[in-house]
Formats: sequence, structure tokens, C-alpha cells
Amino acid sequence: MREFLRRCRGVLRMGLTWAVVWATIFFALGVTIGIIDPDSIDPGEEPYRFAWIGATVGFVGGAAFGLLISLAEGRKKLLNLSLARAGLWGAIASSLFPLLTQVNDSMIIFMAPIGAALGAASVGAAKRAERTRSQLLR
Repeated sequence: MREFLRRCRGVLRMGLTWAVVWATIFFALGVTIGIIDPDSIDPGEEPYRFAWIGATVGFVGGAAFGLLISLAEGRKKLLNLSLARAGLWGAIASSLFPLLTQVNDSMIIFMAPIGAALGAASVGAAKRAERTRSQLLR
């Protein structure tokens, strides 16, 4: 039971982490569109609303990434995955949102590379934290 709860916390943390990153990306996109072509933004399409959409997309993608890693990689720790493999899982996880919802499937072209980068960054951060931890313990 303890292992199951630990994995659930990991999936939740990954979803929240990805939600913050995606919200930031969507907010920046909304601000950029507002600066470059303010006439294309209708009422109700403010950057903070873009950020909420991004947070939702990010949470779903991050939780899916955590779940995929947990199920597919078995007992491997996140830091034991290669960056390429984590990038692949990240791309797949980010692609699930447009595939399983009514969002246009062409969004995969935009979402998969970001998911791949976030998946690889997650493993890179885990490896760096482990390296720092081992250096502190010496």
C-alpha cells in the first residue's frame, strides 16, 4: 500500500510540475499574441485564461507521463531512465490530450516536442538532484 501511495504522489507531483510549465508557456503565448496582433484577441481570451488552459493541458500531460513511467518502466527510478526514453514517454503523454479530447489533433505538432523536452528535463533534474545529494553526503 505504501508503494502505491508513493507512486500516486509522484504522478500528482509530475502533473503539478508540468501544469506550472505549460501555464507559463500558454501565458507567454497569450501575451505575445496580444502584443503582436491585439485585434485577434476577443473578450474572454486574456493571457490568464490561456494560462488556465495550459495548466489543465500540462496537468493531464504530466500525470499521464508519471503514470506511463510508473506502468511501463516498472520498478526503475526516474533517474535511471535515459533522456531519450524519457523524451519519448513525454511526447506520448503530451499527445494524449489532443487525441482523447475534442481538441484539434494537429496540436500534437506543438505539444509533443514540449512534452519530450519536459520528459527529458524531468529525468535530467532527477539525475542532477541525485548527483548533488551524493556530493553533499561525502
